[in-house]
Amino acid sequence: MGSVSPTFKALPRRTCSLNRITNETKIQVSMSLDGGALAAFETSEHFDRNFEKSTQYPDLAVPLPSSHHATQITLTQQIAIDTGVGFLDHMLHALSKHAGWSLAVRARGDLVIDDHHTTEDVFLAIGTAFNRCLGDRKSLVRFGRGDAPLDEAVSWTVIDLSNRPYAVINLGFTREKVGDLSTEMIVHGLESFAQAASVTLHVKCEYGYNNHHRAESAFKSLAVACRIACERRPEGTVGGGDIISTKGVLGSKVNG
Repeated sequence: MGSVSPTFKALPRRTCSLNRITNETKIQVSMSLDGGALAAFETSEHFDRNFEKSTQYPDLAVPLPSSHHATQITLTQQIAIDTGVGFLDHMLHALSKHAGWSLAVRARGDLVIDDHHTTEDVFLAIGTAFNRCLGDRKSLVRFGRGDAPLDEAVSWTVIDLSNRPYAVINLGFTREKVGDLSTEMIVHGLESFAQAASVTLHVKCEYGYNNHHRAESAFKSLAVACRIACERRPEGTVGGGDIISTKGVLGSKVNG
């Protein structure tokens, strides 16, 4: 008898909408790890839920940033990012685009002080949304590596959706800022993402004399790694429905 091919079921999209509200920052995130339409932002007293609908995209459930510089709406992805820090918007746009995410972020931070709290809290919010989207972490490929060049710069990322937060970030910046974003906050932001996402993350820029290129190649390599690691093994294939771990659980502690 011939072998019977497994029947693959359509998998539900992994989505999350959340608010992260502190004394210093007010942040909203809507995310889909699998692209497609975004859910509306959660209700918050700090943001007006009634916003002017886009005539070009009448079904879009999140507001478009007024600047539109980190906005891209396609049939398969919805990206609308407005953190108040232009270069941070640019990096998150690159991350979401190449990871295959739909992502909306809007933030009101204390930029009159500096970029620290806004950047840190945005990455914590995105990491938390990422973690919630993963859910029980069944069927995941789990490990991912991404390599990305940008002109003279090249970076690599390795990620493990381990449920054990750890980060080693080495980007080798040679100046204090790129645009209005402190280069030290790019490193700390990625560390904050790993903490909130509960992943093990290693990112390194191997070389490049342009700091913009160093940063962007790093975020693009992270995007590729995330996309690979977050891929799900369909039911009926090896690992489909399983926790991909010899322990049978992801994380440092086994409850119960």
